[in-house]
Amino acid sequence: MSVKLKEVNQMLHQMVVDFAEKEIKPLDMIIDKEQGYPKDLWDKIVQTGFLGLTVPYLYDGAQFDAVAEAQTIFDVASRNASVAFTLEGHYKAANQIIKYGNETLKKKYLPQANRRVFAFSSTEPQGGSNVLGLSGTAIKDGDCWVLNGNKSMITNGGLAEVYCVLLKTGPEEISCFVVDKEMIGFKYGKQEELFGMRGTPVGEIFLENVKVSEDHLLGTLGQGIEIGHNAHADARINMGAIAAGISEHALSIVLEYAKTRKALDTPIINLYSIQQKITEIAIAKENTQLLYEEAAKLKDSGKPYDRVATMAKSYGSRASFDACDHALQVLGGYGYSTEYPVEHLLRDARALQIAEGSLEKMVIEIAQAVVKERE
Repeated sequence: MSVKLKEVNQMLHQMVVDFAEKEIKPLDMIIDKEQGYPKDLWDKIVQTGFLGLTVPYLYDGAQFDAVAEAQTIFDVASRNASVAFTLEGHYKAANQIIKYGNETLKKKYLPQANRRVFAFSSTEPQGGSNVLGLSGTAIKDGDCWVLNGNKSMITNGGLAEVYCVLLKTGPEEISCFVVDKEMIGFKYGKQEELFGMRGTPVGEIFLENVKVSEDHLLGTLGQGIEIGHNAHADARINMGAIAAGISEHALSIVLEYAKTRKALDTPIINLYSIQQKITEIAIAKENTQLLYEEAAKLKDSGKPYDRVATMAKSYGSRASFDACDHALQVLGGYGYSTEYPVEHLLRDARALQIAEGSLEKMVIEIAQAVVKERE
């Protein structure tokens, strides 16, 4: 941990670590192999209050800051990245309701964020990076909006019960609506079978003439692009935390293995080649942690944080993959075996170069931000 936590955040950190060690870490391999969470695990997560971590006191939440949120994601990801990814998707959606929701919407849904999983939905089967290319629509009908569209590749899709959905309200106008699975016309679609992060459900939803009242509009009409950008910035802080958590997980495995594995009569941890790999993994973790913590601190202080958050996600996604590759090499055949966790860490890390904006998109955004700062 690089940042000095406030006392209340330190208490939360210890609580998360204790829970993750006892309830999540023993299930790490099971979650990957069975491609999902045991139901009692999620029940326990709900009971801890972790879902309502950032929800204000006024709406029955714990009202922790962005630093505590990112630390929680890191602490969980260090034991299992999929669980952390599900929490990231939930926090991203809930945080947009906290920031942009009208009072009616907040009173209705923020207390529910303590027990129901939320998701943010932008991508459609034909694409998602250019939101003006979306085809899903919201059309005004008297005092209601009628929503139609197909959203895909949703983090928590199928598990989540409440969705923030970006839809077209005009030819070049995007707005965001809050949709509940209990609404008439809401349907779940297929679940994706993915290469990594296999515990996190990723799926699609269908909206077929779903009617919502005016107060289900998040923010103002036409504010969808801004909300989408803000959601990405929030998510990228936590994606950095997941990346650092994966590197930490890999490091703990390597250290334990290298202390007991011997070359002749010498533990391999004494070999320069192994020490070099341990060093690279540790640097990857530490650098990523510094970036996401700085982004979280900027957010908490009310300063622009999207550039640093994007750097955390961009650097962390590459660094964690390299860290896992180093770990695999240290373990040799055991690292390549599906009976050991390193290979699924490598697959999990690879997802970070795609989710919440591709690595290529990150490069463009960072370069543009740097150029703008120097003008």
